[in-house]
Amino acid sequence: ETTTSVNPTSLRACKQHCSENTKSRQAKIGEGEMSEVMDYEVILEVAKEAAQMAGAEIRKAMVTPKCEIATKSNSVDLVTETDKKCEELITKFLTSKYPTHKIIGEEDMGADGKYKLTDAPTWTIDPIDGTTNFVHRLALTCVLVCFIYEKQPTVGVTLDPMSGEIFWAVKGKGAYMKNCDNIIHPISVSGTTSLQQAVISMDAGYGRGEEAVHKYISVQKAILLKRVRHVRVFGSCGLTMAYVACGRLDAAFEEGSWELNCGPKIWDFSAGKLLVEEAGGVTRDVTGRKSKESELDLMQRSVFVAGSSELAKNLLDTIYDSATS
Repeated sequence: ETTTSVNPTSLRACKQHCSENTKSRQAKIGEGEMSEVMDYEVILEVAKEAAQMAGAEIRKAMVTPKCEIATKSNSVDLVTETDKKCEELITKFLTSKYPTHKIIGEEDMGADGKYKLTDAPTWTIDPIDGTTNFVHRLALTCVLVCFIYEKQPTVGVTLDPMSGEIFWAVKGKGAYMKNCDNIIHPISVSGTTSLQQAVISMDAGYGRGEEAVHKYISVQKAILLKRVRHVRVFGSCGLTMAYVACGRLDAAFEEGSWELNCGPKIWDFSAGKLLVEEAGGVTRDVTGRKSKESELDLMQRSVFVAGSSELAKNLLDTIYDSATS
């Protein structure tokens, strides 16, 4: 039997987190006479359980030598039978709890499928974020489950099934993690402001055409010439966002677009957006290299998160300047 330990400082924070007035943790969700009152703490526990169900399947599959692989948008955009099985498990579980809620899942939507986001209660699911890592048996994947209400991420969970770490946030209540020793504690971003002191994740995504490759290399070169402490590529959007939220990384980004059919989608970054913001960080919309103050747009195909607004500005200046150098 496993017991959970909480250090004294964390205990006070967690008690405050869990003992808020019930009304502040509830929202009226639904339409017309079918409306219902939903407790976000209950939704959080449902999201965690759903993620753990998928995590168990991933751990079992990781010890097998081979898996069936198919491709989606291109030859490097992979999907496995485990992806599909995990999404089916999560979808079935969420539907049993909330039959009227909408669900946007990566495998169900397909490679080119676009989605609509309404004010209705909606779940986003990425059963294996980092499928290429999973296929190659690299332990850098995660399960992402997010509850969105009125187009805003409200509850987000990121589970690293191989390390056992789980990250979560409820809107307005801060961000937390439970480590492999089952110790729960609040998390916060690094607060780093200087590129020279920053470790940054920049993923190449699925773009392999001349334009996409040139753009990626140009940005990477510009960042390195700014004497950034280091650049990392993890191959899992959700995991890198969780790492920014807990201060392991200082910033992370990936550019994409609907026109080129590349870049992350809502299920990749909705949970991470909430995690980073609740941990004190900032998000930006870099689609088409827009205004440097625009918040991450759930309906676009780019992601940018940072541990401070100063670092975000410095990094975005460098990214935008690379297009003219």
